[in-house]
Formats: sequence, C-alpha cells, structure tokens
Amino acid sequence: MSLERLSATDATWLSLESPDMPMHVAYLMEFESPDGDAEQFVTRWLSTHVGPVTAARPWYLVPVEGRLAGALALVREAEEIFPAEHVRHWQLPADADADALTRLVTRIHTAQLDLTRPPWELHFVTGLGAGRFAVIFKAHHSLVDGVSMVRVISSTLSTDPESRSTPPFYLVGPQADAAPKRSSLAAIGTFFAILFGVVLAALDAVRRIAGLPAHGQHTYRQPPSILDGPITGARGLALRSFDLTEFKSVARSAQCTVNDLLLFLVSTALRDYLGAHDQLPVRSLTTGVPTDLRGGGDQRAGTRAGLMFTTLGTDVADPAARLTAVKNAVDAAKHHFDRLPADAVIGYGLATTLPWIIGLRRGRTGTSASHPMGISNLPGPDRPLYWDGARMTSMYPISLLMHGNSFNVTCTGYDGRLYLGILTAADKLPPVEEFADAFERALAATTTTSAAR
Repeated sequence: MSLERLSATDATWLSLESPDMPMHVAYLMEFESPDGDAEQFVTRWLSTHVGPVTAARPWYLVPVEGRLAGALALVREAEEIFPAEHVRHWQLPADADADALTRLVTRIHTAQLDLTRPPWELHFVTGLGAGRFAVIFKAHHSLVDGVSMVRVISSTLSTDPESRSTPPFYLVGPQADAAPKRSSLAAIGTFFAILFGVVLAALDAVRRIAGLPAHGQHTYRQPPSILDGPITGARGLALRSFDLTEFKSVARSAQCTVNDLLLFLVSTALRDYLGAHDQLPVRSLTTGVPTDLRGGGDQRAGTRAGLMFTTLGTDVADPAARLTAVKNAVDAAKHHFDRLPADAVIGYGLATTLPWIIGLRRGRTGTSASHPMGISNLPGPDRPLYWDGARMTSMYPISLLMHGNSFNVTCTGYDGRLYLGILTAADKLPPVEEFADAFERALAATTTTSAAR
C-alpha cells in the first residue's frame, strides 16, 4: 500500500472536516440529451460504467484512518474504485421546477463525503423534463479546488456534439506530474519563499495589533456581524445566471474589472440584504478572494491558491463612492501580492489563517475568522461542451462554509453566461433568496447607471 502526505493546505482542509463543516466543493451542471430522452441517456450511462476501474489521480486517494495518520495527513492509493460507491441516480417528480432541483442539490451538498473511500461523488438527476438531466459533481477540497474541478470538467467533456466517447470524470483528473520536477535547490527556494510569506503575515499582525492602517491585506479587520461565530450543517443555496457579455459591458462602462464589479455587486446586495434585517455593521465588511497560483502548465491535484483579503465598502452609502472604495482596496491587495512569489502568497495565507484554523481544530467554534465570507470568480470554458452528445447548458459552482465564515458567493463563466452559486448558513442568516434578489437589483441598477453615461 503506497502512502503519501498531503500538502499543508490540503491537510488543513482534511483536518477541518466535520458535520457542521463538510469540506467539499461541487458543481451543478445541467444537460440536454441528444435524443430527447434524458432517462434513457442516464440509465444507459450507468449500466455501462459499473466498474471496478483504475481511476486517475486524485480520485483514487483515500485518507488513512487513525490519530497519527490524521496528524500526518496521510493518504493511500486505492488500486481500484467501484463506481457504485460514488455514483447516485435521483429521480424528481415529472417536470420538476428549478426550485425542486435546488432543494435536492442543497440536500446533496449538505451531506458529508465518506472518508473511508476516495472522497468524491457523482449524482445524476432526472425528472427535469423529457430531454433534460443534471449532474452534481462533488469532491473533497483536499483533492481538488475550484480551478482544478473546472479543468477536470473542461478536459473531460467534448467540444464535438457528435462525440460518443466521453470518459467519466474520475478517469481524467488533473495530472499529478504536469508540473516540472524541482531540484533540491528549488525546494529550498520554495521553503524560504513560504517562510517570507509567513514573516509578512506576522508583520501585518503586529500592525493590526498596534492599530495601524491595513497594509494591502485586510485580515481580522471586519466588524462584529451576524456572519461571525459557529454554524451548523444547515445550508441555504441560491443559483443565478447572467449574460456574461452584458456583465463585461457594465464593467467596462464602470471602468473596472469583472472581479471588481462582482465584489461591488456583492457589497451593494449585502447592504440591502443585511440592512433589511437591521444587521448591517457600521464599519465595512471584508472578504477573502481566492487567487489561482498555478503556472501555465501546472495542473496538479489539490489546492494551489492564495487568498487575497480586501474590504467591501459596505459602509459607503453612495454607489459610485462604494465602487471606488472597492477598486482601491482590491488594487492595494493585488499590489501587495504581485510583488511576491507564489509560494510566499501561500505562506502568507497559511500564517494569516493559522490562529483561526488552530482554534477550529481544538473545537473552538467561536474563534475569530480572518475574514467573514468568501467571494470567488473561477474562469470556465467559453465554448459549449458535450457529454456523449448531451449539451451542457449550465455550470453552477458551489463552495463551502466554516465557523466564522458563513457566507460565500462563487461564480464561473461558461459559454457566454456567468453562473453564481450563493451559499449561506441557513439557520444563521436571512433566507438566501433575499440576497440573490438583492444582487439582481444591484446589477439592474448598475446597468441602468452605466447605460445613462
């Protein structure tokens, strides 16, 4: 049995797994079957993939049980995987609507993965209409991050609608050996880069304790809010999509990036969402924004991302001034990280979140978080993709929550549209649909303002 250790980042995701904090990420994808019979399409696929099979990395990695193995973050390689242990088929009532699908996806996403086997699942959903079916692909964050999942989906599905040889996701996977092998000297350089990031995080902590202004990154600087404190396993999920061309046009008119616009719209919607319940803090809320740190050819499994910490300007009433505040804060955070090597950014994020993570691992669910929410924009495929001729019509990302981090917005662009997955702690925050509606109002108001210029 071959054993290996996870990276420090991936080990952290694995160590935090609990019923209140399932540490997996997912994608909901909807498809139109090529022959108009979704039930037959799914049944045929399931009947031809019964295994056992030799999976691709990381889909064959299994966490090793035991206190010592857990402390060392050990995983073993399963020689074969059995699809029946990972693949499910759900049937909704005939012609179920979008709300019924969202409720089922929420239920599936709330459930923990089984860590006694490779921690990933593939769920098929039929009953959405004669020609439509959905797929929920969920995997533990210690195996992949959001960017890795997009790459797996993109490299598995075909751009050819006539192709009928699409392999299962678990036979593809990110390539473990895509990155060049490093010399001992390079490994030493990596160590010192990470150490440099740790030192910078420590210096920023000293500045924060001394009451000095934020130096690029806004960590542990959020005001007390309803987002703080422990959560349970209950989740609220809302799914929305927008015309990506229109989204980009609004960003150009506002003289900002798509990421800036996303943060501004979340900020504006939060003012509406929390303000309606008298829960909007006087000082601005902050957020963590994951940034992909892989090189061009690096498609390794696991997590290879930094975390940028910025303020959202939720304390600014005027929309134009709020957008400026968001842009300035993001630019400062980017400038702070752009001067650092990728491993230093990773070291900074690990050191910054360490007090929070240590508290959580010791069962202190009220430990202050480095940031109260996450907001991500993951690049996705820009062309239609097909699964044995079934056209993928949507691609919604769904992230995770933690104690002290009870709100998340993640979006992915696909084939001309921008797909949002909004996840909240259901028994802690107001209904998630209220935020989704507020986000749509914020975009409509911004579009109107931009058109008037």
